[in-house]
Amino acid sequence: MKKVLYEELLPEEFVQRMQEMPVAYLPLGTLEWHGPHMPLGADGIQSKELFVRVAEKVGGVVLPILFMGPDRVFHDHEKSFYGMDINTEGALHTYHVQQLKGSAYWLEKELFQDYLRSIFAQLSRAGVRIVVGHGHGPSIHAFQELTKEAEEKYGLRIFTAWTYAEDEKLKYQNDHAGANETSIVMAVRPDLVDFGQVKEDESNLIGIAGRHPVRDSSAAFGNEILEYTMKTLISGIEKEYKEIKDRQN
Repeated sequence: MKKVLYEELLPEEFVQRMQEMPVAYLPLGTLEWHGPHMPLGADGIQSKELFVRVAEKVGGVVLPILFMGPDRVFHDHEKSFYGMDINTEGALHTYHVQQLKGSAYWLEKELFQDYLRSIFAQLSRAGVRIVVGHGHGPSIHAFQELTKEAEEKYGLRIFTAWTYAEDEKLKYQNDHAGANETSIVMAVRPDLVDFGQVKEDESNLIGIAGRHPVRDSSAAFGNEILEYTMKTLISGIEKEYKEIKDRQN
């Protein structure tokens, strides 16, 4: 096992990793309801586990998980509802608008993007040239919106695990606590999935979008998603790095 977590590296170890492959991976997480069967930090956990595996293979460093991010929001007097608090078309089961247990992550998009800009500036200063960000859906989109600015202002190439993925079924984290995300967590952290928390009548199986997380999930499917995403990410990193090197020559 290689040391790939940024916070664990000694200064010279960091420099060596940047010389080999100047890429940083940013897990875009939340502390958010992902059904009764999944951990609140599922978004960041999935992306971090993916990034650790990719960094061990192709190089680079994995940043700490961000636990706050943007989402749609609805204010009702003194209460705020965001993300899956709000029932949407495509939800597995219909449910009343409610503050789902444990969700504590919402950040205004503009503030989130300013935070990303600060991160980009610091990473560029440290010698990073490529940043891969992935995790919470709305955070991914806000991250992607800064692609042009990141290159022009900070000299960074940025992209996500979706950028080079063409198979919709195997796109990493393409639902919310449904069969896709549940299978990924079953593959990377099986100790964190507990189907015993799902009530027999499924009355607490709310705030979920995608295929049924109990009936349609498996570690095997999660590993298929993981392997596909690792392959596409590594290909994308190598492509971006080659373009950077070609520009320098």
